[in-house]
Amino acid sequence: MAADRRALDCLEFPKRPGKPREKGLTIVRDYGLGYHAAEDLMEAVGETVDYVKIRHLYTLLATRAEGHLLWRKIRLYRDHQVDVFPGGIVFELAYLQKQVAPVLDGLLSMGFTAVEVSENIIELSTKEKEENIRMAADKGLKVLFEFGKKYGQEPFEVEPTAEEFKRLLGAGAKKITIERTELENVLGIRGEKAEAKRLRELVDKVGLEHIVFEAETTAHQCWLLREFGPDANIGPNVEPEQVAKLEPHRYGLSRESGYTMLTRMLEK
Repeated sequence: MAADRRALDCLEFPKRPGKPREKGLTIVRDYGLGYHAAEDLMEAVGETVDYVKIRHLYTLLATRAEGHLLWRKIRLYRDHQVDVFPGGIVFELAYLQKQVAPVLDGLLSMGFTAVEVSENIIELSTKEKEENIRMAADKGLKVLFEFGKKYGQEPFEVEPTAEEFKRLLGAGAKKITIERTELENVLGIRGEKAEAKRLRELVDKVGLEHIVFEAETTAHQCWLLREFGPDANIGPNVEPEQVAKLEPHRYGLSRESGYTMLTRMLEK
């Protein structure tokens, strides 16, 4: 029996696309894991993880020594075909100090393969957004642009948001992440708000594959997977301990997802 065959291959079972994936991404937050914890994460669920976001503080504190924990973790993640990027606050600090270009070069030298460009706290003009995306992309970094403010109050408007997403993608952004607060403003706690339809409309206009949802709660993750299917991109703040539960949600094999894989079979 081939080693890559499922032991229970007598059962029909959907197969998710292998890496590198462009949709159905899981983006995990490394909030300061030790090396062995990161190693265990990769051994257990590395095949389901597409990107890891390193919490901004630990990127800022890393030394130039290649034996530093961060350098070693980046190599570990890359060995498992996982792209690695720092939290967007690193970019925002670089912008405020007029050091974006050298910071991008520094990230590349450390082994990072992606960068989060955001305006959670700062304000960027359309021109500045596009220029910074192009600069990072031209240097060879995958750009994840985070849309939204950390303390926003109002639900986004669909038309201008869709147009902005298209401009940013046209400038070279790989994906656009919808910030957690933006999701909460349209979904509510469990997707009960009438404004939730704005998310569906935005996806219709931009394309599901281009959007990442910063869904941190199980309720939001399951709402998105029920609404858009297993190809919804979820992250970048999926906690390491959440990954093993998120994948069953994608398949519809969890209490929270309603065991939809089984219920669909019963309906046939």
